Amino acid sequence: MLMSFKKEKIHMKVKNLIDLRKQIGLLLLILVSAGNIPVQSAESAEGEARAVLVEGTGTYTRPISTKSNIAQQFFDQGLRLTWGYYFPEAIASHQEALRYDPGHPMIYWGMAFAMGPNPNSRYAGMRDDPHGEAWKAITQAVEHINRANDMERDFINTLYIRFDAKTHPLRADRDRAYLDAARALSEKYSNDPDAAALFADAYMVIGKWDYWDKEGNPRPWTTQVAASLESILKLRPDHPGANHLNIHLLEASWNPERGLVSADRLEALMPIAGHIVHMPAHIYVRVGQYDKAIAINERSLEADKKFLAAWGNHPFPNIGTYPLSARIHGPHAQEFIRYAATVQGNYARAIEAGRRSAAGMQGDAKWSSRGQKRHAAVWMVQKIFGQWDALLAEEDVPMDYPYLVGLRIYTRGSAHVGVGDLDGAKGQLQTLEKMLQDPEIDSARIGVAPVSAVLSLAYAGLDGEIKEAEGDLAGAIAAYEAAIELEDTFRYIEPPEWAQPMRHYLGAALLKADRAKDAEAVYRRDLNWNQNNGWSLFGLSQSLEAQGRTTEAKEALEKYQTVWRGADVKLVRSRL
Repeated sequence: MLMSFKKEKIHMKVKNLIDLRKQIGLLLLILVSAGNIPVQSAESAEGEARAVLVEGTGTYTRPISTKSNIAQQFFDQGLRLTWGYYFPEAIASHQEALRYDPGHPMIYWGMAFAMGPNPNSRYAGMRDDPHGEAWKAITQAVEHINRANDMERDFINTLYIRFDAKTHPLRADRDRAYLDAARALSEKYSNDPDAAALFADAYMVIGKWDYWDKEGNPRPWTTQVAASLESILKLRPDHPGANHLNIHLLEASWNPERGLVSADRLEALMPIAGHIVHMPAHIYVRVGQYDKAIAINERSLEADKKFLAAWGNHPFPNIGTYPLSARIHGPHAQEFIRYAATVQGNYARAIEAGRRSAAGMQGDAKWSSRGQKRHAAVWMVQKIFGQWDALLAEEDVPMDYPYLVGLRIYTRGSAHVGVGDLDGAKGQLQTLEKMLQDPEIDSARIGVAPVSAVLSLAYAGLDGEIKEAEGDLAGAIAAYEAAIELEDTFRYIEPPEWAQPMRHYLGAALLKADRAKDAEAVYRRDLNWNQNNGWSLFGLSQSLEAQGRTTEAKEALEKYQTVWRGADVKLVRSRL
């Protein structure tokens, strides 16, 4: 009887222990599946962890033929981060997935895709796959393709073409072959959002942000790609890549409102990925929703902080084409805040964001194209808001950088005009002219823009300011028109290549010359592109009032007052 009791007691303890282990295992599975804990499951993996599962990177999944739940989760995170343009973190996530399912071909596919080119890298003139790691990864995918199902084989063989320099030694031929293959893939799997997004990406990499001409007409293929994205987004509105690409495709069009659907939903899809959180601002600044642009960029900065805290000490492998990461995204968000605040007339916020954006460029990055532009943007904010004393007090810059030197001369010359020192302004204009006569400047570029074009615009603008101050309105108007002609040649980029539309100057000069109707046309043209721009709304109101169109003038003034409600500067004309 005693032995029976002891056996029963031991049996109950064992049963309870088994039940407890089952419950713990189930709880861990639930938590890990939900992405709530950045730890590994009971699945075994060798070596040091390369990544963690970060809550807030989204829920979009692309099931692959793996038996490892953890490998699937890291693959999904890597793919989502690739669509979110955080490539080092995406690569690390795929590396972690390989620890749980070594040799799975689709994980190598995801890694190769993350390491390859994107529209931004091509726009910036960066070399594709500079370390050869994408080629290694896609080669590994092909070597293990016997583990793939039929759809996975199609995806792998399609992406292989992007990197196959043996079959297509010329990049242009490789691009076209890959575009054709990606289009065929999207047609074969017409309900697959990744296939549609790959097709869009293939076209947009070739287009390098040049998807519309200056009149708003689509380039070849743009309409087809836009239709493909819109169609797939009706089926899968939660796809981060399709929404991201849709914004980039439409932002430079004359109908950016078409991108609002993607802009309004994108943040919620990956709320801890700062670049994805920021991306709606590319549409918001184009449609004149500047408050939303500022707020969403502030949230993107907070998202990056949270992501980095969750990521901890895990690596950021910079072995692909484009290095954008949560570690370095902040200055881009700050420059959007700077631009939107400028349009709203808020100097304090604009200069703070401008300085933070410039301060975020450290080391060699400080003198890169982006670093130089962010440095010069501080002077441009001071100039736009008439902060002449502060502008004159700014330090000079190394003579090795003609873009920076030229804009320092331009803004200093404008400050001399502002304080009434026309001789000083003319001296700066002469210095700028000498710079433009140097043949070496013809080969210098700042991003995709020729430095000579930027400084020629600066020269025309400063020449116009001097002539206007001297009372030569005809000469000033001609100079401003020349500046606008140059400004309109710049390729699209956000924030714009030139921080202050020269139409603000031309419109003000035309009003001073009693040419109100011409001024109205100038302001309306600016507002067609820079919607709800406070500076041009004020000028438009003045031009309508001067024509006796008081009702329309009042409407424009009310719009201006709405945009200007947080401003710290009062306008008397459309530029200071």
